[in-house]
Amino acid sequence: MHLFHASHISIDQGNTEALLLEQHAERQALSAVRGANFTQCLTLHHLAADLELVDPRGRPHLMHGKDLFDERTWTKFLASLQHPMNILSLTQSAEPLVKLYRTWLLTKYTQRYRWLSTPTQIQWFEQVTALVILRKVMEAKHHAWTYQQDEHAFADSWCAMEMRHLMTLNSMTTEIAKAIHHIVRQPEQAKEMIEHLFDIQATRLLDRPVPLRHPLPSLPPLPEGVALPQAILPLIAPSTDQAEVSPQSTAKE
Repeated sequence: MHLFHASHISIDQGNTEALLLEQHAERQALSAVRGANFTQCLTLHHLAADLELVDPRGRPHLMHGKDLFDERTWTKFLASLQHPMNILSLTQSAEPLVKLYRTWLLTKYTQRYRWLSTPTQIQWFEQVTALVILRKVMEAKHHAWTYQQDEHAFADSWCAMEMRHLMTLNSMTTEIAKAIHHIVRQPEQAKEMIEHLFDIQATRLLDRPVPLRHPLPSLPPLPEGVALPQAILPLIAPSTDQAEVSPQSTAKE
């Protein structure tokens, strides 16, 4: 049993500022995880999908960015938490989760993470883990909103709808990849077909009829002196038209 609770973002009058902060945080996080899967998120942020490391014996190893997002790894991390955390709140949990996840990977998980040594390697690790947390929290919000009928999982209804489209694309690409790998035995041919079909599905999702699109409603500005968590800000360049940013195609998980 995971030691976290899915407490709701309060909508009481006295917590209006907290709600507004979470709404801004969700929009920032959504702009950071617009890739159809995690590998594409790395690409959108100009982060390498893989990192070459050298073990103490001088042997080279590849660290895959998608492994940091692996569901089994994430589940083990959550099970290791000693105190409950609100997995549905970016403003409450993004920063502590990033710190705890990095510490857990470096000290409690596989030895390869202890081979990170250069400033470039450490920077890559920090950027990727920050992106992992944003995507995991947004996916947790989507799961609660969609499958548990938790109407307060998202503070911002626009983000809820956009995240649903993003996860639909994610599911489609996963199923397409499984089907092609089952039918096509030549790896290169399978890869080309996956990339082609992925591009078709991504285009269809992007070009859905205008009446089904959800325009981006404006939010009130944050009160003076109130800022988003630092775990969200470093990764994200300012976006003036988030509604038009679309997932890009990739065949990787």
